[in-house]
Amino acid sequence: MIATHAPLATALGTYYPTHSIVAVFPHLAAALQAQSALTSAGFADSAAICPGPEFLENWGDFADQRGPLERLVDLFPAEEQTALAEYVAAAEQGAAFVSVRTTTPGERSTATALLRSVGGTAMRYYGASTITDLT
Repeated sequence: MIATHAPLATALGTYYPTHSIVAVFPHLAAALQAQSALTSAGFADSAAICPGPEFLENWGDFADQRGPLERLVDLFPAEEQTALAEYVAAAEQGAAFVSVRTTTPGERSTATALLRSVGGTAMRYYGASTITDLT
């Protein structure tokens, strides 16, 4: 089963899934394998998959509804815009995304190692106020 988030988790009009790790996988089958591994490791309630086409559709719908202030934020360089640009490019190439909510450093470490072991790339942890590159 594929669980997705719609609308996208955002902060100031930019994709920002707080307290979650996002990993990129080359295709949906690889993302499903990662979700299965997360479920086996106890993350069943906090792991979700978003296929690339769905990510692009959700982002397009969200971007069309942003107000002037949210669009103004795009004019300032930030980690969020860099990450989003990378995610959009990956989705356009057929990638799928796995996100997992982690609330403790131990969970973060476990999920990061697991995602890495099954081929996760471009992994980031979205903390309360910073993004940490996990790759």
